Amino acid sequence: MKILKPIFFLLLIGSLTITSCESDPLPVYPGNIIQIDTVFVEGVNLTYPTFTGSSTSDDRFYAFSGGNSNDLSSMSGEDWTYETWIKVDSDALIGDRNAVSGKDANGACIMERGRNFELYLIDDANADFAIKYNRLDSDNVAVGTMQSDESNINLKFNEWAHVAISRSSSDNTAKFYINGVLIDSSEDDLWIQPVNDTWLDFNYMYRSGNMNFYKGSFDNIRVSYVDRYPSSFTPDQFERFVVDSNTLLQMDLDENLTPFDPVNSFDKVEIKGVYGYYIQVVNTVFWTSEDYTVPSN
Repeated sequence: MKILKPIFFLLLIGSLTITSCESDPLPVYPGNIIQIDTVFVEGVNLTYPTFTGSSTSDDRFYAFSGGNSNDLSSMSGEDWTYETWIKVDSDALIGDRNAVSGKDANGACIMERGRNFELYLIDDANADFAIKYNRLDSDNVAVGTMQSDESNINLKFNEWAHVAISRSSSDNTAKFYINGVLIDSSEDDLWIQPVNDTWLDFNYMYRSGNMNFYKGSFDNIRVSYVDRYPSSFTPDQFERFVVDSNTLLQMDLDENLTPFDPVNSFDKVEIKGVYGYYIQVVNTVFWTSEDYTVPSN
């Protein structure tokens, strides 16, 4: 807090007007510093899509891979990171934590690559839900498992959580994080991923058919050629990822959609990184924009 004497100044952002500290909070905008009386606040905005759990083929949200030099098949099996923010709806499918695989568990999918890995929701006796991470074999059978119900992380519906899986060849360790906390890790070589051209599915999984559709929101999805998180960290949803040479695919999901020409039932999502294909989202997805005021340091 900083006191200005003898008068107060107000930095006008749009059509903001002078108020007292007891007034209703003012709308704020990305990256701006606003002075309200003697209190400085930072304006932050989140925009994100919410999926209804609808299970038609049109509702699929995925990154295509087709053997292109800059698609998912370009990833090394030994060094990588997949990450996203999620906010799970209370009506989302919650799977059986004891089931061997996502297909049998019937839990909503967060992210998966067939014959490679799967991340999906499971039940937790101490929380609204937990997350299970399986390494899959060529028959989509789990050969390695990490799951958060066995940790101290207790996830709640309608609250944001950051989920990341990574691996580094330098320490030969695969890691599973939630909110920057290391849930589990392994030095077993089975966590080395096969180099293939399977799709990256976000809100469903494909097991001889589309299934286990997700109900809830996503934000800030990124796939990287390196292990971004060699140790525990503190994720910040208000900080946008910086695109660098190790960014394969990044979606800030700030809407910024491009319609197809001619217009159809889908929009193209804005993509950052070297990924070579478009990603589409059905245009009945709900987009939400929320303003926050965050006290400055």
